[in-house]
Amino acid sequence: MYYVFGAAIALVLVVFLSGLRVVKPTTRGLIERLGKYRRFARAGLNWITPVIDRLYKISITEIMVNAEPQEWIGLLRERPAEPKTSVGV
Repeated sequence: MYYVFGAAIALVLVVFLSGLRVVKPTTRGLIERLGKYRRFARAGLNWITPVIDRLYKISITEIMVNAEPQEWIGLLRERPAEPKTSVGV
Protein backbone atom coordinates (compact mmCIF):
# COMPACT_ATOMS: atom_id res chain seq x y z
CA MET A 1 0.00 0.00 0.00
CA TYR A 2 2.76 2.42 0.94
CA TYR A 3 4.67 1.55 -2.25
CA VAL A 4 1.74 2.63 -4.43
CA PHE A 5 1.37 5.90 -2.52
CA GLY A 6 5.12 6.54 -2.74
CA ALA A 7 5.16 5.73 -6.46
CA ALA A 8 2.26 8.13 -7.08
CA ILE A 9 4.04 10.93 -5.23
CA ALA A 10 7.25 10.22 -7.15
CA LEU A 11 5.36 10.32 -10.46
CA VAL A 12 3.73 13.66 -9.60
CA LEU A 13 7.11 15.05 -8.54
CA VAL A 14 8.78 13.91 -11.78
CA VAL A 15 6.01 15.45 -13.91
CA PHE A 16 6.22 18.72 -11.96
CA LEU A 17 10.01 18.95 -12.23
CA SER A 18 10.00 18.07 -15.94
CA GLY A 19 7.87 21.16 -16.59
CA LEU A 20 10.34 23.62 -15.08
CA ARG A 21 12.23 25.72 -17.62
CA VAL A 22 14.86 28.43 -17.11
CA VAL A 23 14.87 31.43 -19.45
CA LYS A 24 18.04 33.56 -19.38
CA PRO A 25 17.86 37.38 -19.34
CA THR A 26 19.28 37.59 -22.89
CA THR A 27 16.54 35.34 -24.28
CA ARG A 28 12.78 35.32 -24.36
CA GLY A 29 10.63 32.25 -24.32
CA LEU A 30 7.68 31.58 -26.60
CA ILE A 31 5.22 29.07 -25.14
CA GLU A 32 2.95 27.14 -27.48
CA ARG A 33 0.14 24.88 -26.35
CA LEU A 34 -0.57 22.14 -28.91
CA GLY A 35 1.08 24.24 -31.64
CA LYS A 36 -0.80 27.48 -30.94
CA TYR A 37 0.75 30.58 -29.34
CA ARG A 38 -0.12 30.90 -25.67
CA ARG A 39 2.20 33.49 -24.08
CA PHE A 40 5.74 34.78 -23.74
CA ALA A 41 7.91 33.49 -20.91
CA ARG A 42 9.96 36.12 -19.13
CA ALA A 43 13.47 35.73 -17.78
CA GLY A 44 13.69 33.42 -14.80
CA LEU A 45 12.05 30.18 -13.77
CA ASN A 46 8.93 29.21 -15.72
CA TRP A 47 6.66 26.19 -15.51
CA ILE A 48 4.97 24.64 -18.53
CA THR A 49 2.63 21.69 -18.76
CA PRO A 50 4.80 18.76 -19.89
CA VAL A 51 3.92 17.09 -23.23
CA ILE A 52 1.18 19.68 -23.96
CA ASP A 53 3.22 22.90 -23.90
CA ARG A 54 6.44 23.62 -25.76
CA LEU A 55 8.96 26.39 -25.04
CA TYR A 56 11.03 28.02 -27.79
CA LYS A 57 13.92 30.24 -26.71
CA ILE A 58 14.55 33.33 -28.83
CA SER A 59 17.68 35.46 -28.48
CA ILE A 60 16.98 39.19 -28.02
CA THR A 61 20.59 40.42 -27.96
CA GLU A 62 21.54 43.25 -30.26
CA ILE A 63 24.06 42.58 -33.00
CA MET A 64 26.43 45.28 -34.18
CA VAL A 65 26.69 45.57 -37.95
CA ASN A 66 29.32 47.58 -39.81
CA ALA A 67 27.51 49.97 -42.11
CA GLU A 68 29.50 51.48 -44.94
CA PRO A 69 29.31 55.30 -45.12
CA GLN A 70 26.92 56.46 -47.80
CA GLU A 71 27.91 59.01 -50.40
CA TRP A 72 25.74 61.98 -51.15
CA ILE A 73 24.46 62.31 -54.64
CA GLY A 74 25.96 65.53 -55.89
CA LEU A 75 23.17 66.30 -58.34
CA LEU A 76 20.66 66.88 -55.59
CA ARG A 77 22.76 69.58 -54.00
CA GLU A 78 23.81 71.49 -57.14
CA ARG A 79 21.78 74.29 -58.62
CA PRO A 80 21.33 74.39 -62.36
CA ALA A 81 23.24 77.11 -64.18
CA GLU A 82 20.17 78.33 -66.09
CA PRO A 83 16.79 77.68 -64.43
CA LYS A 84 14.91 78.03 -67.73
CA THR A 85 16.98 75.35 -69.47
CA SER A 86 16.47 72.85 -66.68
CA VAL A 87 12.68 73.12 -66.95
CA GLY A 88 12.68 72.89 -70.74
CA VAL A 89 11.00 76.21 -71.57
